[in-house]
Amino acid sequence: MSDHVWFFAYPEPTPPNARALLSGTIADLVGQGIIRRDRDPESILGEPRGPVHRPADGAIALARPYDSFAELLTNGAEFCGSLIFNHGPLNTETLECPRCGMTVSAGEVEAFNDQLEQIGEAVADADFSDTAVTCIACGAETSVNEWASEGGFIIAGFGVGLWNWPYGTPLMDAVRDSLERNVGRPGLASDGYRI
Repeated sequence: MSDHVWFFAYPEPTPPNARALLSGTIADLVGQGIIRRDRDPESILGEPRGPVHRPADGAIALARPYDSFAELLTNGAEFCGSLIFNHGPLNTETLECPRCGMTVSAGEVEAFNDQLEQIGEAVADADFSDTAVTCIACGAETSVNEWASEGGFIIAGFGVGLWNWPYGTPLMDAVRDSLERNVGRPGLASDGYRI
């Protein structure tokens, strides 16, 4: 089995109060018994971008019948108060321009790499503007996140990463609802990738 991470995140520049916005969600999820109060940065892969908590009994109950995730070493809820790069939408064999609909496949190595480079440079610059990426076919300027599937994102300013938590369960709905309620702003996106 490989690891995966699913994000609920805000595809906007990181606000100065991002960590404070996430602290309300942490307190709420601890109060609901969904995450443990103590932090465990070893429960994710890589360097944490904020507090990391393991699932608690409430999470296990909401995840049934997929509750075995609680036994994994990598099962943290990572509260990311800084830039999130979700490379999942770029692990593909084709890229499609959101303006002209041109599709370039990985078989067209030079064109594919050129378009990926356009996207990658915008990600590296944390460029959330509507003109961050230029389509190599039509020349239209787009945002980075327009290259993700609907409802998804490539870069986000802050959010929650759920490592190996079972998607499509009431558990995930509870986390999303808590984040939306505590952050109190529209525009929450969700997306993830397998490692």
